[in-house]
Amino acid sequence: MSTPSKRVSAFKIPLLLTLVTLAGIVALVGVFPGSRVRGAASVAAPRVTSITQITHDGFRKTNLLADDSQLYVTELPAAHRVIAKVSLPGSDRSLMPSPFSNLQALDLSPDHTKLLVAPIKSGSTDDEFWTLPVATGSPERIGDLTGRDASWSKDGQQLVFAKGSALYLSNAAGTQVRELYTATGSVFAPHFSPDGQRIRFTVSDAASNSTALWEVRQDGSSPHALLANWQYASSACCGSWTADGRYYIFQALQNVPNTSTTLSVLWALPDSAPIADNTSSLVRLTSGPMSFGNASLARDNKRMWALGVAPAGEVVKFDVGSKKFTPVVAGVSATDLAFSSDGKWITYVAIPEGTLWRSRANGTGRLQLTAAPEQAALPVWSPDGKQIAYVSLKPGQSWKLFLVPAAGGTPQEVLAETGSQIDANWSADGSRLMFGDFNHDLGGLSIRILDLKTHKIEKVPGSDGLCSPRWSPDGRYIAALSPDNTTLKRFDFQTQKWSNWLVEPAGSVSYPVWSGDSKYVYFDDLVNGDESIRKVKVGDSQPELAFVLGAIDRYTGALGTWSGRAADGSWMFVRDRSTQEVYQLSMELP
Repeated sequence: MSTPSKRVSAFKIPLLLTLVTLAGIVALVGVFPGSRVRGAASVAAPRVTSITQITHDGFRKTNLLADDSQLYVTELPAAHRVIAKVSLPGSDRSLMPSPFSNLQALDLSPDHTKLLVAPIKSGSTDDEFWTLPVATGSPERIGDLTGRDASWSKDGQQLVFAKGSALYLSNAAGTQVRELYTATGSVFAPHFSPDGQRIRFTVSDAASNSTALWEVRQDGSSPHALLANWQYASSACCGSWTADGRYYIFQALQNVPNTSTTLSVLWALPDSAPIADNTSSLVRLTSGPMSFGNASLARDNKRMWALGVAPAGEVVKFDVGSKKFTPVVAGVSATDLAFSSDGKWITYVAIPEGTLWRSRANGTGRLQLTAAPEQAALPVWSPDGKQIAYVSLKPGQSWKLFLVPAAGGTPQEVLAETGSQIDANWSADGSRLMFGDFNHDLGGLSIRILDLKTHKIEKVPGSDGLCSPRWSPDGRYIAALSPDNTTLKRFDFQTQKWSNWLVEPAGSVSYPVWSGDSKYVYFDDLVNGDESIRKVKVGDSQPELAFVLGAIDRYTGALGTWSGRAADGSWMFVRDRSTQEVYQLSMELP
């Protein structure tokens, strides 16, 4: 299956967010009464009383920290991250001076005198940790620690940090390091409870495209998942306690009823809630139309600041000679665009609706092929141009393959069975579909091929644990990836054997695409150096650079940072046109 890039997942997940509507809104003020989950006692509940937009700069933002009078916002005004200081209440903005050209703010010290930052280096999945004074002074390295995310204890004497699947604890100087817990998945967004006795963090599972909240005691004992039986537990992430420790505020994705839109919603969990059954104590703080994430709480427990997002994307083609990007279809917010084999038609997924559309290559003759609440992804045309195979996600279900007539009609499920299917590939004659499959009953990840005439399904021999299959145009090979994006393998139908084709320790192989002559596989590399497209030849094991993308802010969707090939062979990417601004949420926390 297609997975997000490692650089994207190195930071807090928020902002795979969507918005029902934000058109024309400059400042939004609303009232969101607290809403407990069904079955909770009818008592006074936390609630958001008003929402006010703070920033209006239009920059992409990845993180937010607050000290009641200042906001420290990690922005992406260009290809590299910077930290902006925004004063309250005036919203005056200035850039934090720093010797680093690309850095992320992770935490604010308890005395509010310095930031914990991670300078980002190309080609590394783990970054160094530094302190950056908010006023005067020089940055200082914290020991020799490296990782992906970190935060201080309330007294500033300890540091908790995540590295890969492990959670570590050290003193403030970065020494006396000890491992607290090793998770099944990637760990990020760790935070101490105000009393310093517990740590809550998020675990991301790339194979299932899910996240979960966990807790462990400061001494490493009693690790356990939070909200294990909650309906939105698989998308919960990125929480922190209020200053008085009475509530834990976090975010989770949920579908808007009767639509294909997904909102990032803020929730409050009373810290007094029992571990065994704490879902009945949950209170929803926001309920749309805005998506919110990356909440940072004030010390007075009456306010918090969060990022609100209106997603939009523009599919562009890259001209290698001029190094310029041009829209494929002007005025359409979309991703996952695919051309028919004759180049006359396109299909794409609308952002943020998630609906599947078909039109002529110039954008005329638009036809909507799917409807809410279904979410579509990764469409591919049949060789004869009469059908489109795509991946469908419906509320409460896993990813499934569907077929829909290009002329319009009722989509039909390809396989009526449990499990997930993704990454459809047509055989050259259109008689078979190959796809990546995840099925617990069949042993997990594998690659299967369905004969559309006989309905016979065959598992590709030796494909256990592989995903993102790509059929070569001549039909001889399959290229596939390991789930961590580190290993590209090749299956030869003549020998019926797999071989390791390319091994990239940094996990840089994403969205592989065969060349038309079946001699190369191209792949999207967002990890090693500048973002680029590289290629590896059949029979070789060393990749070559095809080209460097240059300056483009790329949109990250539910299945990562998409790329593809146009009918003329040029490369397509999705330029991020989303708006991300800071909002202040006033609260009542009884």
